[in-house]
Amino acid sequence: MRSKDKASWIIKLPAKAKILVEVGDKVSEGDKLAVFSSHKIETFDYSGPLSKMNENKREELNNFIKEKQVTSGDIFYDLGIFKNKICFPLTGLCLGLDEFKNLRIEKVENEKKEIFAPVEAKISKIEEGKMVLEFKAKEYKGEGLNQLKAWGEGEIKIIDEIKLLNFELNNNVLFTKNLDKAFLLKAQVVGVRAIVISDNNEIKEVNINLPVLRMEKENWNEFMKENLGKNKKMLVNSKMNKLLLMLE
Repeated sequence: MRSKDKASWIIKLPAKAKILVEVGDKVSEGDKLAVFSSHKIETFDYSGPLSKMNENKREELNNFIKEKQVTSGDIFYDLGIFKNKICFPLTGLCLGLDEFKNLRIEKVENEKKEIFAPVEAKISKIEEGKMVLEFKAKEYKGEGLNQLKAWGEGEIKIIDEIKLLNFELNNNVLFTKNLDKAFLLKAQVVGVRAIVISDNNEIKEVNINLPVLRMEKENWNEFMKENLGKNKKMLVNSKMNKLLLMLE
């Protein structure tokens, strides 16, 4: 276990996202970091109309239309006299023809999507495809029982009885010794974001779509001694075998 330390959170950035912050900026929880339009790739089968086209001609056509902005209804190939002309079926960025003579077009959705900071942090790195946020946290080691991670926030308390599971736990982390199937199912229903359990050598994995981290007895006891009853924001990363507790 470490005391004060710098922790990081990696945010994946979609292609062509508009970044609203710079390296070195300090951001608060909920600040907008980037905006982007979602992209959808549509595939259209032209293997029939282009079946008699030889490889060289197909390559020539592909080079002509690839990476061009196209408009639905525009002609991109003329089959000849008395034959139909082939038009682009969709407006967007043409990605060309694949080896099966499928035409691929990338369509930009009108709805804008936004990326927000999950915690108060400093922007430490921005590079192609990702942004790294750095923040102060205390790390508690554990053993992940799956490959998931999630943020949670709320009062830290131990709950082992199903009747005590309620919507006050929405967006919080559940600390428990109870891994009964019905208990875990209700935890999901009330909105628990992650589960931390005390050491139990009999449990190897848990069939639940939430991060589950097992703490050894010593770490569990020290964590509870320091934090029981306090309201905290934390990251349970079962993939990396740790819990990060946010520090002010």
